[in-house]
Amino acid sequence: MSQVYDVIIIGAGPSGLAAARSLLKKGVTHILLVEREKEAGGVPRHCRHPTFGIQTFLRPMNGHVWANKILSKVAGSCEIRTSTTVTSIKAGGEIEISSDNGIETLKAKRVIIATGVRETPRHPRLVSGLRPQGVLTAGALQQFIYLRKLKPGIRPVIVGSELVSFSAIWTLRNAGIKALALIDEHSRPLAFRPSVLYAKLLGVDVYLGSHITSINGKDRVESVEFRDADGKSNQIACDSIIFTGRFTGEYTLIRNSHLAFEPESGRPLFDQFGQCSDPAFFVVGNMTHPADMGDQCYQEGLRVGLNVADSLAASTAKSFSVPVVHDDLFKITAPNMISLSKPANKTTLNVRVMRYFKGEIIVKHGNDILYKGKHRCLPERRILLKDIDISGITNKDEIIVTTR
Repeated sequence: MSQVYDVIIIGAGPSGLAAARSLLKKGVTHILLVEREKEAGGVPRHCRHPTFGIQTFLRPMNGHVWANKILSKVAGSCEIRTSTTVTSIKAGGEIEISSDNGIETLKAKRVIIATGVRETPRHPRLVSGLRPQGVLTAGALQQFIYLRKLKPGIRPVIVGSELVSFSAIWTLRNAGIKALALIDEHSRPLAFRPSVLYAKLLGVDVYLGSHITSINGKDRVESVEFRDADGKSNQIACDSIIFTGRFTGEYTLIRNSHLAFEPESGRPLFDQFGQCSDPAFFVVGNMTHPADMGDQCYQEGLRVGLNVADSLAASTAKSFSVPVVHDDLFKITAPNMISLSKPANKTTLNVRVMRYFKGEIIVKHGNDILYKGKHRCLPERRILLKDIDISGITNKDEIIVTTR
């Protein structure tokens, strides 16, 4: 190790680039961004739908245009290594990387992990059948069409009803391909309801409350079978199946490291500042709360970058941390720890639910109610519990997120 960086950022997507921008503004210049892809910019780099830029630049723009703009804010001001994979992280800010230069060990005063998310492919969804060509995710679809200029099929069926599911219709349309159908097990779309109208206007059949029972075809996808909301068996002849959504964080590095994490998911334990169990490590972006929009991750990256800069300027010891737990309705809370280290009276929790819920969400510590508010919640939707009062927390009893 010939040098020690001020900050190493693992992942040069929206949150990683935003963190670098904040650090640069605070005068932290010895920064390294490590990106395993050939280019920095993250997933938006191969998105061609105009859902980016509203929060960042106050106007809508396509993903690749937005990615280039946020990259331009830091390019040339800090070191960026692409086609480089981080193979391990170790105590005290040490990381091991692999690239065309071989294996190297680097060290930084602080490390920010912004490795993002991945979609759940077919097999974890327990869809039966053989393994023919033509089964892919929305991310793979975007890379096929926008980066490699290839068509993975001409008669596709989309699985899922999240925003990314409907963006897949847009991606296919840009390549001159019409999706035959969109199938999802939920009785209502996980995206906004007008998305279904958009799909139908483009001639895409929508089957909600439906479950895929089999993918048929030996060498290539030939058809898909599913049971609809009425219990009727259906079959659609197609040549490709695109599984979308059900995002999960990229936790491989975390699971194989010294950092404390949730055993069931691999998600790291982190506080409202993004700091992990090892104070040299911070986390940010969709790996902590799969999956928010690009602009939302960028705004979060700006905040965590400022927190990291503050920690470099004047390290503040944590007085104690309080775990955040939740009842069975909820899938995650982010953060999953609250630290009482700085004068702070309010914080925000980003939560996800397992099923539809409309009613009051309560956050409490012992007998004290820290927050209550009415929410209408759908699975995979971002729900923010804002201005949670943490000023009166004086012990390590857990914070509970529940409903009434």
